[in-house]
Amino acid sequence: MIRTSEDENFAEVSKVLDGTSERVISLTLEPGDLQLFRGRYSLHRVAPLKGSTPRYVAILSYAREQGMVGSVERTRQLYGRTLPIHHGRANQRGDALID
Repeated sequence: MIRTSEDENFAEVSKVLDGTSERVISLTLEPGDLQLFRGRYSLHRVAPLKGSTPRYVAILSYAREQGMVGSVERTRQLYGRTLPIHHGRANQRGDALID
């Protein structure tokens, strides 16, 4: 929860990136663990996959307004493709955050 829908909090993001933030939490997860968090507001990264155990990722998205869709760039990053609706509704945002 490093940012909110109104504030990118670049000062704290800079601290995280230079290793001086006290807000960093590291988790040790085991195969079969489930982790849920609000990724849009949490600066996060995923460790490289090692070993033969497959990793499955489910990305859940919610919108407060009916008809909202992900941005073209972010949808392509997450799913590898976009649909005409993503291009038709480009730049319609519920907040001013950078993806």
